[in-house]
Amino acid sequence: MRSLELILYVTYVLIGPVAWGGLGYLMIMGRRRMRRLARPALALPADPPRVTVLIPAKDEGDRVRVCLESVLAQDYPNFGVVTINDRSTDDTGRILDEIAANSGGKVRSLHIPSNGLPGGWLGKCHALHVGTKEAMGEWLLFVDSDVRLAPDALSTTLALALARDYDATSLMTTLECHTFLERLVLPMTAGAWSIMNAVSFTNDDNYRATAYANGQFFLIRRSAYDAAGGHEAVRDQITEDVELARGMKQRGARLRLFLGSQFASTRMHATLGQMLRGWGRIYSGTSRRRPWRILAAAAFVAVCGLSAYVALAWAVAFWLARGLPLAWPWLVAVVAHLVLMTATLARIYTDSGNSRRSALLFPISGTLMLAIFAFAIRWCITGRIEWRGTVFQQQDRPSSSVA
Repeated sequence: MRSLELILYVTYVLIGPVAWGGLGYLMIMGRRRMRRLARPALALPADPPRVTVLIPAKDEGDRVRVCLESVLAQDYPNFGVVTINDRSTDDTGRILDEIAANSGGKVRSLHIPSNGLPGGWLGKCHALHVGTKEAMGEWLLFVDSDVRLAPDALSTTLALALARDYDATSLMTTLECHTFLERLVLPMTAGAWSIMNAVSFTNDDNYRATAYANGQFFLIRRSAYDAAGGHEAVRDQITEDVELARGMKQRGARLRLFLGSQFASTRMHATLGQMLRGWGRIYSGTSRRRPWRILAAAAFVAVCGLSAYVALAWAVAFWLARGLPLAWPWLVAVVAHLVLMTATLARIYTDSGNSRRSALLFPISGTLMLAIFAFAIRWCITGRIEWRGTVFQQQDRPSSSVA
């Protein structure tokens, strides 16, 4: 190879197959830290502690019944449920009252009126703050209203938390994907979020500066929740679950974030607009409006990911122009790039409970990911987030806070 061609080749090998091989290795090591929750479950104590399950719901009439039915089907022997109707305009409140009336006292239904949101609070934070005032359990389980639980989700998670003396345990759920667009994009967005934030280090008590949680399923010891200030301490944060986890770990609480695809599932965003706004909100909020990790992720997708197809076209053209003996190093590098990239992406899809075949469509999903990153970066700059018909002005967290 001539010197310029050699420089281009080495550069490509580094940003292509080497980058994806390294990412795949780091992802596998990180996932190992998050695979501690499994069946068969550990044994619960003879007198298991009381758990209060809290479910906030705003205009979730089409999903909240399924959620509550799965919660009430839990095999854990000692729990109650508090539902909070957060200013809904549909039939959510009626459904919650109906289920509570037929629960034999197991469910309590609370209602926040349309004018009941205090200044300085976001709706979900306030709803959960109100709900915890009525909670009697030694443990609190926060479950989003679009989540469906397996019958042993609570007992398995709490048994592990008690055995290992964890103060909080959160699960990454299976992503229910009903359309082609959901199956293609949502696993990628969730996988990118976990990789760019190195969320597996939540499970290392020595890394006080790294704490993440998923509010879809977040089990917390009540004493640790109160010590961190509860939802009042994160009342204006659009990603309140992550901020609450950070506050607890900063105070010495032991947190764990596990892959929980066997135990919980949720359907997040069905349309492209919902994906742009929803994941833009998550990326921006989690990063505390610091765009550098988002920019790095976007650069990786564009430079290390989509470059594979440019390199493939170049290698084929080189082969046709100069013959196989001169083109084979490029062809080998491109094949290695595509294989390592596809294998890594396939792992992301399977970890989310979806088909690995979607990894073959990375030119489409990668391009859509760049659009989502652009949304997130815009919101990092402006702090203005639109979510569920409401406009929020996202605030910066103090620079001395945990990153």
